[in-house]
Amino acid sequence: MTIRKILLPLSGGDDDVRLGTVALQLAESFGAQVEFLHPAIDPRDAVAFVGEGMTAAMIEQIVNAAEHEGASRAARARALYDRLVRDYGAGANTAYVERSGPEDDVVAEAGRLADLIVVARPSAEDGPTPVVQACLKDTGRPVLIIPPKTTDISFGKRAVIAWNGSIEAGRALKGAMPFLARAEHVEVLSVKEGTPEGPSGGDVVDYLRLCGITASSRDLPLSGGHAGQAVMAAIGNCDLLVMGAYSRSHMRRLIFGGVTAEVLARAEMPVLMSH
Repeated sequence: MTIRKILLPLSGGDDDVRLGTVALQLAESFGAQVEFLHPAIDPRDAVAFVGEGMTAAMIEQIVNAAEHEGASRAARARALYDRLVRDYGAGANTAYVERSGPEDDVVAEAGRLADLIVVARPSAEDGPTPVVQACLKDTGRPVLIIPPKTTDISFGKRAVIAWNGSIEAGRALKGAMPFLARAEHVEVLSVKEGTPEGPSGGDVVDYLRLCGITASSRDLPLSGGHAGQAVMAAIGNCDLLVMGAYSRSHMRRLIFGGVTAEVLARAEMPVLMSH
């Protein structure tokens, strides 16, 4: 897989500048384009939230307020894009796109035509935002989740693949190949829980060897019945984690714990996920 298009959804928050600089560096490194996406507010969506008994004048006031807020957000997003390109992306291949609609729907649709989606790691307290959920569940594309302390692309030298043999893990592996090809050290971690499903960690090592990538594999015992904790305890000083997202059924997540949620809450390194 070659990275040709990187999607960066603009949230309007403080993280946009940091994520923008990371995305621009990645684009320069891979010879890709960065598409800065601003999901614009459609004032008509505000009407869906009005309650019974609202007068026509009150509805009009709500729509006008939504239009004003939408125009203000659009102006801030465009100014941010212009600043990033001026200060960090001179000569970079970039595009600014504005689409109206619910934010998570807009991002999900745009993400299906991206080779990589860059988002901020959600806080442990709030959990994944609707946009992060949409990127992971509704695009089928690799999502690079950037933790708060990451400001450049010095990561990826020591990569760990959290492998469980699932379709999602296979998609994440495929999406991570451009990064793995550049890594100095690659390790495949597999947690033993019940009957193994799908290819083993050793099979992954054999596949990577065919791709010109040297890797090692290691099986992990289940730690306290929670695969996510076992993975986080074993990754050591890796600076890129690759794994499938939401590869378990709801019942298995209740029994064994949610690995995706555990990693999203605790990972201090960039994580490349795919569903």
